[in-house]
Amino acid sequence: MGVWLEENRLIVHNGDLTGRVIAVNADNWERNQLRRVIEKGESILNVQFELSFKDELIENCYDSVYIVQEACRKVCLDNNIEGTQQSLSKLAKEIDATDVVDSVVNDQSARYRSFIRAFRDGFQDTELEMYKWLLFPILSADTDDLEGGLIYADIRKQIQNHHPRGKDLNPGNLTQALQSTASLQVDKGIKPIILDYDQTNRRLSIVDRGFLIWLDNQQEEDLLEYASLDAVVK
Repeated sequence: MGVWLEENRLIVHNGDLTGRVIAVNADNWERNQLRRVIEKGESILNVQFELSFKDELIENCYDSVYIVQEACRKVCLDNNIEGTQQSLSKLAKEIDATDVVDSVVNDQSARYRSFIRAFRDGFQDTELEMYKWLLFPILSADTDDLEGGLIYADIRKQIQNHHPRGKDLNPGNLTQALQSTASLQVDKGIKPIILDYDQTNRRLSIVDRGFLIWLDNQQEEDLLEYASLDAVVK
C-alpha cells in the first residue's frame, strides 16, 4: 500500500509489481458515494439527518469523505448519540452545514501549523534554510494548482525569485532538499506524511487532502508567518 498520488509510483519503486497491482484513488469520491456514506451511517445508528443538511454538507465538503464523516459525527455527539438508537432520531434540522464543516477544518489547525513549523526548521539550522523555502511555493499557491502537484521547474523559479541568494542559489541544494522531503517528515514524527516528492516526475505533491482543505481556508499572510517567511517576502 502506498500514499502516493501517481498511479505507477509503486511500480517505479518495485518493477516486479508491473501488471500485478491496481491503483485506487482513495481521495476520489463522487457525490452520490458521499450520500451513501451518510445513509449507511443513518441506518446503523437509526438516525435521520435533515435532507437540506445533507445536501449542503455534500455541496461544501470539498468532496472529502473525511469531512462528511466528521461533520456527521459532530452532529451526533452534540445530540448525545454514541450508538444505535432505540427509536429513530431526527438530526440537524436547524444546523448550518457550512458552520460544521468550518469547525471540522479548524480542528486540524494545530496539527498543520505544527507541521509547517517542524518542516520549516529542517534537520538542523543551515544558512540556506532550504526546507523553509520549499514551503514558500506551497503556501503561496492556489489550492487548485496544488492538487496536481508542483513541478521542479516552477518550484525552482519561485524560490530563486525570493531567496536571498536569488539566481545564485545552487540547484543541487534544492534537489537534495526535495529528495529528503519524506525522510524529514519521518524524522520529525509527522504521521501521516503531508508532502512527498516524486523524483521520477520531479513533482512535489500534497498527499494529505485534509491539508489542502485547510490551506484553502487560511489567509496567505498567516501561512507565511507560520513558516517565518512573512518578513522575507515583504
